[in-house]
Amino acid sequence: MPERPRYDLSSSLLRQLLGDHLDAGYAAAHRRRAGRPVPWFAQRVWFAVGALLLGSLLGVAAVNASARQPGAEETKRGLVAGVRAERADTEALARRAAALAKQLDEARTAALTGDGQGRAVLDQLTRLERATAAVPVTGPGLRVTVGDPPERRGVRSRENILDRDLQVLVNSLWASGAEAMAVGGHRLQPRAAVRQAGGMLVDNRPITQPYVLEAIGNPEELETRFVGTDGHGRFTAFTQLYGTSFTVERIGELRLPGAATDEPRLAVAPAAPIAPPTTPGR
Repeated sequence: MPERPRYDLSSSLLRQLLGDHLDAGYAAAHRRRAGRPVPWFAQRVWFAVGALLLGSLLGVAAVNASARQPGAEETKRGLVAGVRAERADTEALARRAAALAKQLDEARTAALTGDGQGRAVLDQLTRLERATAAVPVTGPGLRVTVGDPPERRGVRSRENILDRDLQVLVNSLWASGAEAMAVGGHRLQPRAAVRQAGGMLVDNRPITQPYVLEAIGNPEELETRFVGTDGHGRFTAFTQLYGTSFTVERIGELRLPGAATDEPRLAVAPAAPIAPPTTPGR
């Protein structure tokens, strides 16, 4: 009697999994629909309904956009007008503050120049104001201008100038013998910082490119020492690698404004002196 072939369940299951990707019920439904094509009229009806729905959605969106546009334009105009008004007020207050500061200086000078003690106090105040960059200064020096490559401006990458790059440049100018310095038109005072927060800030005030650094000092000595600093070497490399703009100019006369003065946060006026305790006699 011939031997009956053995049924291999595992190979049959594998063939079914690999060959039959569609469920049997779905396959039967597909075979039934294949023999009944959708009528031409039904196709046109479904196409018209879809086009009508799409047109309605687009129309509603256009109506909503047109209804919101006047309000958006009015809001934009209001914001622009508000910004301009606030800027005008700020500029007016700054001019008034400068005029009052000048009057205060004149009154102080007139009050203290009457005797020797007053002149000594005035000299001390002048030295302190110069040390804190509170007064404008004039003199020869260097003007250093740096900027991102033109094709990379507005694109954030390492090819952009960062705050630490400007910090190295500022420290290099100080180390080269600068007596006073301004970055982007803002005078550097002892507590001023150059940092990045959305944009570049100097003493918490924004500056834009190209970044201009002005340092007062002997131009020849400043430039000779500056060439050997880390800041000069760094920006020379940036120029060669990325196309960063970097120029150094000798200027016969620079005019740097006084730095913005802040109210002291820790220093207070001394109180009236207290007499030392006396030791009672025996």
